[in-house]
Amino acid sequence: MSAEEEKVKELILDVLSSERGLTFSEIVAALSWTGDRRPLRKALSDLVREGRVLREPDYQRKRMVFRKAPAPSS
Repeated sequence: MSAEEEKVKELILDVLSSERGLTFSEIVAALSWTGDRRPLRKALSDLVREGRVLREPDYQRKRMVFRKAPAPSS
């Protein structure tokens, strides 16, 4: 994994930790992301697969939202 991919993941986690559940469009806006969105989508999907971000339905907004996963308790 490249340093740039890791940086994008950290930016996403920072945005999600300070907000309620966000849609992909809201994440893009919060990061002021311009250009190709594929690296952002890839980083977000990696975070979901790693269990660091939760992808859940928001029935009121009729969208899937992303939330930072709670820290594992030990």
